[in-house]
Amino acid sequence: MTYIDFYFNVENKFNKIHEILEKEIFRKRKIHISVSDLNVAELLSDFLYTASLTSFLPHMIGNHKERTPVHIDWEHKPLSDDFMVNLKPDIPSSFSRYLRLIEIVSNDEEDKKQARDRLKFYRDRGYEIKLIDATKEI
Repeated sequence: MTYIDFYFNVENKFNKIHEILEKEIFRKRKIHISVSDLNVAELLSDFLYTASLTSFLPHMIGNHKERTPVHIDWEHKPLSDDFMVNLKPDIPSSFSRYLRLIEIVSNDEEDKKQARDRLKFYRDRGYEIKLIDATKEI
């Protein structure tokens, strides 16, 4: 069954993604990041290239078969079953094929409302959910 982590009270979603990717790439995980469109994919990609002066997070936009640990895609054509980070407002199709799903929720009221709907959907179906308050993380 898919384990689901909800990070809430996230000040900057891209910073949180960068933090998560650093840990999971080190653990040799394959990560699919689901975004709403090409524009968001390009913004995230640019951010990942420039976010750190001391590390590089290998990633690709789109559905390519290269051995890059991180794929950013808006059409949801996953290449692995390890990990999914959802940045879309809706429930990702075939999320249950992943070992782990991460939802990142900002302080924006609309984002919180959409996240509550997704949380209810997952809970109603019996998924194990971990709620993580980003303001309390070290």
